[in-house]
Amino acid sequence: MRQLALCLLLLWPLWAAGAEEDDTTFQIARVRTLQEVLIKAEEPAWIRKKLKLFIQRREENYQQEPCFSKYDFFFQDTGSDLLRGSRRTVTDSLTAYRFQSQGLLFSPSMVQMRQDSVFQVAPKRNTVFGTDTACVSQPDSAYVRWNYLDEMLYQNLIRSLDKHFLRQHRFAVNGEFEHPNPNVVQLVFWSTKYKLDRGYLNLDTARCMVLEAERHSGLDCVKHEFINGFALWALGRFIKFQLKDWTILLRASYTTEGQPQEFQYQSRRHFASWSDVKKKRREWMDNKTTCRVSLRLRPTSEEAQFPELIDIYPPKSIEIVNSKSRRYQMQERLRKVPRQYVLLKEDTLTPSGE
Repeated sequence: MRQLALCLLLLWPLWAAGAEEDDTTFQIARVRTLQEVLIKAEEPAWIRKKLKLFIQRREENYQQEPCFSKYDFFFQDTGSDLLRGSRRTVTDSLTAYRFQSQGLLFSPSMVQMRQDSVFQVAPKRNTVFGTDTACVSQPDSAYVRWNYLDEMLYQNLIRSLDKHFLRQHRFAVNGEFEHPNPNVVQLVFWSTKYKLDRGYLNLDTARCMVLEAERHSGLDCVKHEFINGFALWALGRFIKFQLKDWTILLRASYTTEGQPQEFQYQSRRHFASWSDVKKKRREWMDNKTTCRVSLRLRPTSEEAQFPELIDIYPPKSIEIVNSKSRRYQMQERLRKVPRQYVLLKEDTLTPSGE
């Protein structure tokens, strides 16, 4: 009997520790079963009022007078993969390069743009940087890329911020945003219609001016807001074109005087189509491309006149290609601008200013 009592006495600390551990485990389990608290973001009423005033005062606050600016334009195709059947080839000759153009840009006023006035450029220096000797030994207009210049000028975020945009988006204040001007707040927005369509606006609430904006759009938004629906249908109907994925990132910044400073465009596109070059043989083409474009502007007192100036017309989703069309003549003039070619090492092929 004494031996049994002695064993129980020796085992008591172990049993007590085990009981305490079970109790501790039970308490942790109860804490983990607590429900999460969800906070729903609400849109303050003043935001929509300020944005409506922004739309009303846009012609007064932005580009009141036509002016010249020094421009710095960059285009870089950062990657392109082409798959034909079971063979994949990387189009290095067309992607391992960047195009840079510097010169003067004429910007019409907001009122003049309603009267069909257009932007104009006078290229002064045009350079193609590449790692492929073909761009030097066999210069071709394909390397002189002006893609997206017209879209950045005519379809920037300030111009697209209209009543239609307000109806499709909700807004909230970014409480962590800081700015030297206490009147400037950052409004984040998201679409109520598309899965990926969001961004931000830096709004000067005193003057009802948007100083900076960014918009990130996914495939559904791009198909309905950026591309002509009939053109997309025609591509699918006649050449079996399928747009699998397309994301676009737009960014624009303006001065407090309403003058444009910088536009940026990034695009990642993935599409597939049938190749019908040989009528008796069709092979599936799968293409992924990524490009980065930027346009920086600085005020200047310099001016340019015709024939230096080249008209930049608004982009069109569908266009009949003929020698009499304005955009065809614009493209021909841009292709013929003098340029120089510079060979670079692959590890140095990066856009200037990044």
